[in-house]
Order: sequence, then structure tokens, then C-alpha cells
Amino acid sequence: MANQLSLADLDIISPIAKTQASRLRRAMGRPGHEQQDIEQDLLLDLISRLPSFDPARGSLAAFATVCLQHRAARLAARFRREKRERHDATLDDAVPGQEEALTLADVIPESEGYAAWCGQNTNAVAALERRLDLDRASALLDERDHSICAALARATPHEVGREGLLPRSVLYRRIREMRLRLLAGGIASPA
Repeated sequence: MANQLSLADLDIISPIAKTQASRLRRAMGRPGHEQQDIEQDLLLDLISRLPSFDPARGSLAAFATVCLQHRAARLAARFRREKRERHDATLDDAVPGQEEALTLADVIPESEGYAAWCGQNTNAVAALERRLDLDRASALLDERDHSICAALARATPHEVGREGLLPRSVLYRRIREMRLRLLAGGIASPA
């Protein structure tokens, strides 16, 4: 089959994708406005797999159903993983280890901000110490090293070297020099 779909093919595939998206959205407890996004993700995956469709082995509907079910299973696993990684908390959750019945709304001051309301750790002293360490580290590094640090914040040294910012040997030498300057300035490696 060619990479293009006819209108008749879309009439076959579209209801299957809509059904799979609806099932997945309901099973994962996702909001209704995500229905179209899930459906588009399913269809995009199916379109990328169309070159492997062989009409001699089965119908387009069967091929689409299997592909869409497999993609839906992978999306479900991703949704579950994302949900596990979130630290959802409600303001009505009880605070553990308290003799009296206190909720998060009772113990979180509004001044700690939105992160605290979402159940994330907000330690003002630790945040201040991090800020001071970053200021001190920035003062220890040369101006020319700031662009390398910015690049390393988003990619590995190998990927940065591949981008061609600097030759790899120069990049690794500069990283080693930065580590030594930071160590001499009293900022040890985190690991």
C-alpha cells in the first residue's frame, strides 16, 4: 500500500481510532479535552506504520486495529508512568505523624508558594544555599565557560561535542579545568 490513504481508507480507520482513543481516555481517567490529542497520536503512529501493511495478509481494518491497540497500550503505560512520577496532594490530605487531625491546608503557609500547595518540598534555607552556591560557582568560572555550562545543562558532553561548539578534546579539557577551579573554590562535585 502507498503511504497515502484514500477517503474510503479514512472512513475505515477513523472510527477505529476514535473508539480506541475514547477507551484509552476513559480507562486512564483523562479529561475529555484530551480525546482528540490521543486520537491524533494514534493515527500518526498508524500512518507511520502503513508502509508495512500487506493486503495479502489481512484487511486494512484488522491492521489498523492491531496497530492502534499497540499504540494505545504504549500510551497507557506512559500515562501510568507520568501519574506515578507526580506527587499529587490535596489540601484535605492528613499530615502524617500529627497527634491532632491537621490537613495540608492547616500547615502550609501561603507564603511558601504554589509548589508547597502541590506537595513539593519547599525548604527556603536549602533554596538560599543553592542560590549562594550557584553565585559562587559562577564567580569562579571564566566568562567563556558560561556558554559551555549552558550547553551542558541541556545535553551530555558527547552531544555538545557533536554539535560542534568546540572540538571534543578542547571541550573535555575545559570541563576538567572547570571542575578543578570549582574544587579549589570549595565547591565539590555532587557525586
